Amino acid sequence: MTPTSKRKALLRDVRQLLLVAGLILTGRSVLADWYVVPTGSMKPTILEGDRVFVLKAAYQVRVPFTSVRLFSTVEPDRGDVVVLRNPDGGRVPFVKRLVGLPGDTVELRDGILLVNGKEQPVRYLPPVEDAAGQTVLLGTERLHGAPHPVRAVPALASAARTWGPVRVPEGEVLVMGDNRDESRDGRYFGTRPVADLLGRAVGVLWSWRSPWSHGPRLGRFGRPFLDEVDDRTPAG
Repeated sequence: MTPTSKRKALLRDVRQLLLVAGLILTGRSVLADWYVVPTGSMKPTILEGDRVFVLKAAYQVRVPFTSVRLFSTVEPDRGDVVVLRNPDGGRVPFVKRLVGLPGDTVELRDGILLVNGKEQPVRYLPPVEDAAGQTVLLGTERLHGAPHPVRAVPALASAARTWGPVRVPEGEVLVMGDNRDESRDGRYFGTRPVADLLGRAVGVLWSWRSPWSHGPRLGRFGRPFLDEVDDRTPAG
């Protein structure tokens, strides 16, 4: 092969590589991606260090690499685990549970969630201790009949267990963390525009403990989110 032929072959390979990379990046921008969850606000559903798989086109399709919406797809629903634009303007998105749709009235009464005046039942397991030695309650809440895990820390005096009622404006949603007593969510930053939803999280792609030297959580690789808790559920 002559030097000219080698250069042409190299340029062809580079073009193909750039095309594949462009397609992958565009797909991650528009269709699906994964996010690292840095906090425990969604325990026990999501742990710190989980990489969650996100359907970015779940609610709307955007122009690639921008925040410009092209069109809506499916309306968000109560109980969805959503990724939303950081309400503080930071670069790291928030991952929370959607509890209130436009027009809903949401409140908490002593830790019990009410939507439109109706209590969402929750069943707690006996108290357990987490890795930090604090007593926690793990339970299963049924949000409009659909179960999902919740976590409470009874000794945490600063927790906002009674809050609201707040009516969700049109075009906005209200989110809360499953780790109700240790989550900065809609109780603190209010409702958020539907346009701020970056996608719907559907499960854990893979997970790694912090610090990095502590290794992977192999049991959390490629698993959907929990619907209910039992005595094997980690307290966090």
